Amino acid sequence: MNITPEEAQAALNDIQHATRTAQNAFNIWAYHMLIWGSVWVICFLISQFQPQWIPVTWTVMVLCGIVGSAVVGMVQGRRTRTAPGSRAAFIGSRLGIFYGVLYCFIILWLIIFPLTPPQVALLWITVVMFGYINAGLWLQQPTAIVLGVAVTCMSVIGYYLLPNYFWLWSAVFAGLPLVCLGTYLLRRK
Repeated sequence: MNITPEEAQAALNDIQHATRTAQNAFNIWAYHMLIWGSVWVICFLISQFQPQWIPVTWTVMVLCGIVGSAVVGMVQGRRTRTAPGSRAAFIGSRLGIFYGVLYCFIILWLIIFPLTPPQVALLWITVVMFGYINAGLWLQQPTAIVLGVAVTCMSVIGYYLLPNYFWLWSAVFAGLPLVCLGTYLLRRK
């Protein structure tokens, strides 16, 4: 079987395009980790040291996180064109739907079952990490699975063993790992 130089170049171009698409998708994930890890660190620290500011801090910072995520999604989305009907397009749409439905259920549960601020924080941490674990399973990314399990375990430990320092504990063991891993992944590229 003989391959012409044009066919070989076309195959190499396809491989490079697929590599760039995968790297851009990975960067989107890393940027989101960096954004939300930063939001968590700031909010958890303010919650520990200025508890009277919890509602305002979380409202403002979550809105900043949503805006930051939207901007990253739009900018990175322009760089990543997935073929309609491809596996990447299917998984991307399913992950978005999964997270949207999951977060709507969390909001519903919070309306039905009033919780204390630390309980609300632990619920959000564990639900977000549940999402990371599921995404890691779907995308075959062991890093996401390990991160989800580790942050969940450390958060539950802090909630029960150090309730007076739960917010500080969460800044270190829930927010900071996201910031560190997001930074590492972006620098590694």
